[in-house]
Amino acid sequence: ANYSMPPDHGASIVQLVMDNQELRSEWKHELAEMRDRINRLRSLLVTRLKEADINDDFSFIEREKGMFSFLGITGDQVQSLINDYSIYLVNSSRINVASINDKNIDYLVSSLAAICDGN
Repeated sequence: ANYSMPPDHGASIVQLVMDNQELRSEWKHELAEMRDRINRLRSLLVTRLKEADINDDFSFIEREKGMFSFLGITGDQVQSLINDYSIYLVNSSRINVASINDKNIDYLVSSLAAICDGN
């Protein structure tokens, strides 16, 4: 059975991809595309936040790496995003940058502007 030992199943998939030059090349290409997308989203978010004339400095977001970023806002501001704007993030203010897209970035920025300028 495939799932009597789930770690072995995942490991066998990784081995298959790493051992096959074509699959490995495709994986590397997709990985680079995702990394570039996240970096573009970080830059776009910082640009839009600057354009919104928010007093807080969010430029550090552009220098971070990975799918997640800490906004550096207070717990009360996090709760306001959750309760007033239905933007869900953990209490530490960590957001999933990869979840930002053209359809939600303006709402995210305007919501951040409202809670940052309101406090």
